[in-house]
Amino acid sequence: MKSNRSVRLAAILLGASLIAAACGSSKGKATTTTAAAGGATTSAAGGVTTTGGAVTTAAAPTTAAAKKGGTITVAVADKFTAYNNGTADGNLLANQEILNGVQAYASYFIDKGGKLTLNKELIDSAELTSKSPQVVTYKINPKAVWSDGKPVDGSDFYLAWVANNGIVKVKDDKGEDTGLFLTAGTTGYEQIKSVESSADGKTVTVTYAKPFADWLNLFTPMMPAHVVAAKSGVDIKKAYEAATAATPVLDDIKKVADFWNTGLNTDKGFIPETMLSAGPYVISEYVADQSVTLTRNDKWWGTPGVADKFIYRIIIEDTAAVQALQNSEVQVISPQSDPDLLNQLKGLSGAKVTSNSGFTFEHFDMNLANPVLADLNVRKAMAYCLPRQDMVDKLMKPLDPNAKIVNNRIFLPLQADYKDNSGAAYDKVDIDKAKASMEAGGWKLNGAVYEKDGKKAEFKLLHKKNARRQAEFELTQASCAKAGISVIDDGDDKWSSRAGKKDFDAVVFAWIGSDLLSPQKSQYVTDGGQNWNAYSNKDVDANLEILASDLDSTKWPAAGQAVDVQMWKDLPTIPIFQFVDLLAYSNKVSGVSYNPTQQGFTWNMPTWSAS
Repeated sequence: MKSNRSVRLAAILLGASLIAAACGSSKGKATTTTAAAGGATTSAAGGVTTTGGAVTTAAAPTTAAAKKGGTITVAVADKFTAYNNGTADGNLLANQEILNGVQAYASYFIDKGGKLTLNKELIDSAELTSKSPQVVTYKINPKAVWSDGKPVDGSDFYLAWVANNGIVKVKDDKGEDTGLFLTAGTTGYEQIKSVESSADGKTVTVTYAKPFADWLNLFTPMMPAHVVAAKSGVDIKKAYEAATAATPVLDDIKKVADFWNTGLNTDKGFIPETMLSAGPYVISEYVADQSVTLTRNDKWWGTPGVADKFIYRIIIEDTAAVQALQNSEVQVISPQSDPDLLNQLKGLSGAKVTSNSGFTFEHFDMNLANPVLADLNVRKAMAYCLPRQDMVDKLMKPLDPNAKIVNNRIFLPLQADYKDNSGAAYDKVDIDKAKASMEAGGWKLNGAVYEKDGKKAEFKLLHKKNARRQAEFELTQASCAKAGISVIDDGDDKWSSRAGKKDFDAVVFAWIGSDLLSPQKSQYVTDGGQNWNAYSNKDVDANLEILASDLDSTKWPAAGQAVDVQMWKDLPTIPIFQFVDLLAYSNKVSGVSYNPTQQGFTWNMPTWSAS
């Protein structure tokens, strides 16, 4: 969040990867997605139920009493950087919040429970037609078209698979194999064998080489394939087939990847013919670093949005966003979880303020490529000196008196399967144990800082430049200095880009996700798309595979706990606390409703109305 709220990397692959976030802590009771008999998927929260393989949906929010028309202005806390928020760099929450009413989603997370739900306005049905091999058949609404009038069809599904499956690789600057498409995550897509379409393109058959439990969460969202094909100047299917042939030819697929990776970024400005809509609103204006305007999509075939126009104002400073709400310059804001901000919001007249909990937790990650942090003894010492309880007491309890340290990376306290696998070993700062760990690793105290083989026990801590993150750094620096470890400030507004490129020693930020478990794979599996700290453990990999691929949900809790237990031994990352999400809006706006997932607070913006 930022002091201003920190950028949250939004998962374009919504549940197939996570948003790097910094807000949210949940009190609501959540349930993990489970597999019913026969491999059908059930969201116990009541969102999507597949019985016998057919997907049904929860009732859509009613807009019967909403006043039609008008303009609603919304504050978003980060810049709009990309229409394609499926890339590692574009995978930001602010992009997600702006694009919720624009992009083509096969499914999305709805309401306060964050239930995964089929988008019935785009997809008529999604059916598990075979269990061995796993086959899912999508029926696309015959009326579904992009805002340029071209149909939403199987080619869009095909492109999503090609861009996110990680199959086509090239050598990077270090001579290592890396995915040609710079996707935020490959989970789920990498398990697909083929994506085929009917003659009219409106029936799509997805066949899996390996089962994927959270299949409903793929193809969310999709880029317009006809645009990517036109701009790259090649046939995407032929290019992919050539790239995956026995003797690969990569020339054409590189052109596709180049445009998919960067051609939809806003540093090139707003290009209407490429940044299309398959939702009720279309991007009509973009003022760099200032605002994004959405107006009605005249090609939209579904239920019309209530408001005529949305203006997303980019307001980086949360205090400025609160002031803008007070001055009626904006009507909806979702600022950082900060006690001072909450007090300011409570003092506003004519506004509603809610404090909510969600699937977001703060964590401290150490890059194992760093020679100091590669030493497990140093990581243990950091776990002993990291003042997690102090952070909770000073930063979270003023917002939620019941706030506690989080001691699980897979399950959060709001989930039934949450369990403290740490044994409370690191709940309290223990400087003596931190020093003992350093000395067990052969480190010798030289003045105030330990040294070993000519290296100081010193590293930089990357973080977003905001009040809370600065406080976290200062608390960490002061505490660990007592243990002979020097932590240096590395605050940077470009932290998210650097983190995605593994350009850090250690970093503190938050993941925002959902109750799905398969996203954890991207974060922690060896060479995972969001495994930015070079962590690798074969047992963890095997258990993550169960979370992603095994359709027997009874195996998931044990596999998830096994991952967390091992990571308490390896300590590549240390969980800290859950966030409390703030949402505030004018009394003149109706329909605003909290969503605990990476879908963001604008998840139901088409139903909002202004009086």
